[in-house]
Amino acid sequence: MYAPAAAAASARTVIRPPLYRRLRPWLWYTLLLALVSLIVFGSVAADPGGSVVGSNDDSSLFIWWLGHGSQVLADALGFGSGGSGGLLYTESMNALGGGVNGAWNTSLAGIALLLAPLTWVAGPIVSYNLLILCLPVINSLAAAVLFRRFLGRLPAFIAAGGVGFSSYVIAQLGGHPNLAFAVTPTLTAWAILALLGPGGHHRSHRSVWTIGIVFGLLLGFQFYVSTEVLAGTFLAAVCFLVCLAAFGRRQFPARAWLRLGLGSLLAAAVALLCAIPLLLTMAGPNAPQGPIRPHGVWNTDLLDPILPAAPAWLSSGVSPLPRVMDIDPAELGAYVGAPALLAALIIVLASSRTTTRTLPVRIAAATGVLVFALSLGSPILLGGGVLTETGPFALVESVPVLNNILPMRLVLHSTIALFAILGVGLDWALSHLRQRRARLLTGLLALAAVCVVPGPQAAHEVTVPDFYEDSIAEVVPAGSVVKTFPRPLAWAVPHADEAMVWQSVSGFRYRETGGYFIGSSPDSPVTYSAPEDSLDALLHGSVFDGEPMPDPASRDVNSAIADLRASGVDFIVLARDSPVLPGSQEEYAAFLDTAVGDPVFTDEGVRVYRLGQ
Repeated sequence: MYAPAAAAASARTVIRPPLYRRLRPWLWYTLLLALVSLIVFGSVAADPGGSVVGSNDDSSLFIWWLGHGSQVLADALGFGSGGSGGLLYTESMNALGGGVNGAWNTSLAGIALLLAPLTWVAGPIVSYNLLILCLPVINSLAAAVLFRRFLGRLPAFIAAGGVGFSSYVIAQLGGHPNLAFAVTPTLTAWAILALLGPGGHHRSHRSVWTIGIVFGLLLGFQFYVSTEVLAGTFLAAVCFLVCLAAFGRRQFPARAWLRLGLGSLLAAAVALLCAIPLLLTMAGPNAPQGPIRPHGVWNTDLLDPILPAAPAWLSSGVSPLPRVMDIDPAELGAYVGAPALLAALIIVLASSRTTTRTLPVRIAAATGVLVFALSLGSPILLGGGVLTETGPFALVESVPVLNNILPMRLVLHSTIALFAILGVGLDWALSHLRQRRARLLTGLLALAAVCVVPGPQAAHEVTVPDFYEDSIAEVVPAGSVVKTFPRPLAWAVPHADEAMVWQSVSGFRYRETGGYFIGSSPDSPVTYSAPEDSLDALLHGSVFDGEPMPDPASRDVNSAIADLRASGVDFIVLARDSPVLPGSQEEYAAFLDTAVGDPVFTDEGVRVYRLGQ
C-alpha cells in the first residue's frame, strides 16, 4: 500500500500536471453523474416547482425547513418579514404549543442557508428538488476522493458512483435528504487515512492542523444537516479504527497514530465549537423527553441485501419481507444484490495472499461486516422472523443519544465498504484483462451493477393553492396566527403535511397552529405533531375514523371556536381542494360557515375565516 522511502522521494521530483489537467477528468465525471441523476430523477427535473419524489410526505417537512432557513437569513440581512424566529428554535409552527426545537428535528439548517439565494428566487420546492438532484453527484464525488487513495481513477470513479447512486441513497432521497447526505462518512475515512500518513497514489503534504481544522468544519456542518448520520459516522469510524489497528498495525508507526490522535482532537474541538448553538438549543424547550423511535422496528433483515427494494429497477416497488410494522420505503436501502456480495467474497478470498491490495480489502471487509452487524439492530431478523433476540446493536441502544439511531440507516456505511472492495477488484481486473479470471470477474461486476442500478423514480404533484402565492398578503396580515384545514399530520402518505409547504411558499407570512415535528408535550414525552386543540378534538373521529362531523351549531363547537379566539388564533384557512381533506369540501365549508360565520375570502383554492377582531 505504501511505496519505499526512496521511491517516494523520487516521486516528489516529478513535475505535476497543470491544475486544469488534473481537474478535467473530475469535471467530466461530474457531468456524467449529473446526467445520470437527471435520468433517475427526471420526473422532478421536468417539473421542479410542482412535484416531489417519494411515497411519503416527509418532503413537505424539508421544504418547510428550507424555506425557514432562507427566511431567517433574509431577516438577518434586513430584507425578510422579521417573523421567522430563530434558525433552530421557532414558533412559526406549533404556534399554540410552544413552537419547535429544530435541534431535535431534521431542520437541514446548514443546507438551508447554502440554498437560501435559490430559495429567495425560485422558492423552497425548487430548492428541495435541486438538492435531490445534486446529492447523488456530491456523494459520488466525496466517495471518489476516498477511493482515489488506493484505486486508479476509472475504478475509483465507478465504485464511487455505486455509492452515490446506491439503494440507500436513492431510497432516502424519497423524502429524507438529510439522511441521503453521505459526504461526511467517506471524507471522515479519508481524513483518518490522511492523518495516519500518505497512501496509495497520493502522498499528502497537508499538515495535521490543516486536515484537523477542515475535518472539524465538515463535522460541524454535519451537525446542522443530520446528527443521526453524524452519530452513525462515529460508530462506523470506531469500527474502521479497530480494523485499521488490527490489520494495519505494521503499516502505521507510533507517530502516525499520534498524528491521528492530535488531528482528531483538533477536529473534535472545531466541530464542538461549531455545534455550540445546536447543543444549547437541544437542552432548550420542547425537546423530546425519551427515545424518539421504538426499538426493534427499524432493523435490517438479513435478507434485505439480496431482495430488491423500491429504488432498484429490478424491484416490484416494495420489499417482499414482512416487517414488525409498516415501514416507509425510503428506509429500505440495504439492497446491494447477490452478484455484488459474491464478487466481494471472491475479491476478499483472492486477496488473502499478500499484495498491495490486501490491506485495503481486509480493512474494508472487516469494517463493512462490523457496521452491517450493527445495522441488523436487536433482535436480529431473518425473513421477517426473529433469529436471535439480542444483537450487537443492543449495546448502542443502551447509550443515551446514540439510542436514537435507527439501525437500518447504518447500511450507508457498510455500502461504502462494499463498493471499496468492489473497486479494488475492478482495479485488478482492468489491469489483468488478458487473464480469463479477470474477464470473469469483470463480467460478474457488470452483472452486479445491472442488478443494483436504480430505475427512474416516481414523483407526485405538490398541491399549492394559488392563494399562498397571490392574494395572501391582501387577506392575512403579517404575523397572524392561522389554523389550516387539513392540518399537518405525521402520516406517511403523500400530501399529508402540505400545509407546511403552503406556509413556506407564502414566505412565512403567518404562524401555523399545526405542524409535523419531533417534540414533547405535557401529555407525552415524545410527539410528532402539534397537540390537538379543542376543535381538533371534536373533529378527531371524522379525521381518523371516518365518523360524521359534529353539529357545527352545537355548544361544544361554539366553545371550541371561542377557545381558538381566546388563544390568539386570527384566521382559519380551509384548502378546499386538498387531496387529504377528510370528507367532502362542501361538508367542511358548510361546517365552518355555520361554526365561524361567512368567510372573508373565497377564491384561489381556499376559504378564509376571520376569528380575531
